[in-house]
Amino acid sequence: MIKRAIFVALGLAVSLAATIVYRPQQQRPDVPPSSVRALDKLTPGGALLYIEARNFSTLLRAWNDTPEKTAWLQSESYSSFSQSRLFLRLNHFLRRFGTAAGVPADTDLVAAVAGDKSALALYDIGKVQFVYITHLPAREFLNSELWQSRNKLQSRFAAGVTYFLGRDEDAKQVVTFAIAGDYLVLATREDLMVRTLQLLDQQPERNLAQDSWYSAAVTAAPKTAGDLRMVLDLKKIAVDPHFRTYWIQQNISEIQGYTAAVSDLYCEGNVYREERVLLRKDRAESAGPEKPSGAVADLLRMAPSGAGFYQAQITNAEEALDAIQEMILPQPEQPSDSGRMAPYVLLTGGEAGSESDLETRIDMPVNKAKDSPMVPAALKKQFDQAGAMAMLETQSTQRNPDGILLAMPHLLVFASARPWDANALQQAIQSMLADQLSVSALGLHWRAAGQSEAGKYFELDGLHPLYLAVRDTLLYVSNQPELLTAALQSTGTESQANGLTYVAGFSHASERDNFYELAGIMDRSAAPSNPYAAQAPAFFSHNIGSLSKILARLELEKVIEREEDDKTYQTVTYRWSQ
Repeated sequence: MIKRAIFVALGLAVSLAATIVYRPQQQRPDVPPSSVRALDKLTPGGALLYIEARNFSTLLRAWNDTPEKTAWLQSESYSSFSQSRLFLRLNHFLRRFGTAAGVPADTDLVAAVAGDKSALALYDIGKVQFVYITHLPAREFLNSELWQSRNKLQSRFAAGVTYFLGRDEDAKQVVTFAIAGDYLVLATREDLMVRTLQLLDQQPERNLAQDSWYSAAVTAAPKTAGDLRMVLDLKKIAVDPHFRTYWIQQNISEIQGYTAAVSDLYCEGNVYREERVLLRKDRAESAGPEKPSGAVADLLRMAPSGAGFYQAQITNAEEALDAIQEMILPQPEQPSDSGRMAPYVLLTGGEAGSESDLETRIDMPVNKAKDSPMVPAALKKQFDQAGAMAMLETQSTQRNPDGILLAMPHLLVFASARPWDANALQQAIQSMLADQLSVSALGLHWRAAGQSEAGKYFELDGLHPLYLAVRDTLLYVSNQPELLTAALQSTGTESQANGLTYVAGFSHASERDNFYELAGIMDRSAAPSNPYAAQAPAFFSHNIGSLSKILARLELEKVIEREEDDKTYQTVTYRWSQ
């Protein structure tokens, strides 16, 4: 869920792209694709999440060879992550896993068990119970440390195959593995191992492909799976307490509206494309109020080509009102530290902590009253009467003419069902600003500006930069006249795409340098009141900033969302420099 701030868009862009950075290579010539069985039919049913890689060993080798991995491990972002509760719990699991398996659970073990076509199915998030299947000829595994340690483990037999089982009795951790033909199977539950071996032996056993949620998701997905495919049972995942604790987006209520999702990642040269399909619980629920067809596509043509961040989306009067208030007169910060500080990691006893919450707003009070005097009834009345139904927002950072300070040009365009009342809007905005910025409304009078009929607009005559124009059912508001004029004179081609509900783009290449400077100012302003400043890197300038620097080759990200019946389709594109 992309928020309005450029900085959150940056965090989403780099964090989503960070899942994989590699150059795709050709599949091994000695492994014909047709010789590998469908892994979801070899995976026991009942999983919450399923990930399949077209060629895991190639992906892993490429990632290990990238400069991004080296930079990540040495970064302040990794330093912060390594102190998080999630990281500590995963490390605890790996220690138990290594004790049970008799070998360290490290990158060498991962490399040893990485075959070509591979799949991992997760059955319990808290206990990290999974089964992993990979197409790996036995000769490539026999020299591994795990295979050499088999004599330390118990040997058992199922479906004509010997498997090896180790236990950590104190932690009640189980690790079991087997070689079945050209497949390596690794599991953390013995029953999962037995069921997988039975499926490999083509014995009667329910597989994942037979689960209704999984089959529905895969049916809706592209016919050709990506280099990576992830399928999720959102109905169960959304209510899992561990997922709710560690899911930093904090949009659980939104996720609960879906039953399942599938995401395919395609690596196409310097472009990575992610195709997502989300299945809603209920077709009637997904229908909701009728959405304005084509409104988002029509607004997109007004987005300036050089915008660092833009988004066009279906909206309502309340959301539109929040957006215009945030641009015209942002709420001042509360004296309390809770309104100033970004989330931080707090360690107690080296184990417990608090995960970072990238969705937490730091530019407004936590409890924003709905009846605040900052929400004038007159402005709300205008948005209600016009019936705002779609919104375009663009934002960038740029140097002032003096080359010293940073400016943030901001444009909002609202499409409504009925024409806007320009005079009433001017009066409502003037009234809102009067109590905060002026005495006797000095400097808050509107005057006509613009050289041509197409470019005519109104501007405030004071020091507060604000420009407004109305064109029938379109309302334009900006803090920079050049940006407003460009939108008014836009001759961009209207998109013919139907059913668009959200489109956004973020230019990491053009915004990241200014982000570092602006983030440093934000962090320094909070430093005196932050008692944990000495324990953790500054959140924006060092933590998120270092992640941005690691992924400096990421140029831009674009998101397109559309709805169709009971499904939501999302296409996320990442473009990398050569």
